[in-house]
Amino acid sequence: MRTPVEVKICGLTRRCDVELAAELGAGYVGFVLVPASPRCVPVERLRELTGGLPAGVKRVGVFADADRETILRAAEGNFDIIQLHGEEAPEFAASLPYPVWKAVRAVAGTELAPLAEWKVERFLFDAASGGSGRRCDWSLAAQAARRWRIMLAGGLSPENIREAIQTVHPVGVDLSSSLETAPGIKSEEKMKTLFKEIVQ
Repeated sequence: MRTPVEVKICGLTRRCDVELAAELGAGYVGFVLVPASPRCVPVERLRELTGGLPAGVKRVGVFADADRETILRAAEGNFDIIQLHGEEAPEFAASLPYPVWKAVRAVAGTELAPLAEWKVERFLFDAASGGSGRRCDWSLAAQAARRWRIMLAGGLSPENIREAIQTVHPVGVDLSSSLETAPGIKSEEKMKTLFKEIVQ
């Protein structure tokens, strides 16, 4: 299914949810490797979750302040893209042999100028913390979207997704907690509703 914006479903912990996301039209599936997150996936389970997906579905590994060796070890054979969600430096991102997305905490007062220092594929505009379900500053994200390729995250849901896309004009959207029945457990009904809203 073609969607007017690219869709990433993040915080996946079950193979059935990964397969459903791909079937519904997600171009990206995200896996959290941040130990403090309730959606953290053990490295030992990555092959089961990320292997054998349809062509065109890219696998995103989400890290926060992990060292380079940890990222590379987890990524090998499992991820196509690395998403950095911590206090990493631009030089660190540039050192990774993968396309990189850098998360930006888009709240009131956030300055956009420092983003020019980053040589990354995309920025992911989120709220104060990833997976919190809180909405980021859409006006700030809309400003950024006029200059960079951004993924919009933070507080998106089937109920507000069309408004978000029309307001911000991102290249893609990233959803996690609003599609869940419990952390890491996606709702089939909510996921189907999301894609119906996006393609209308």
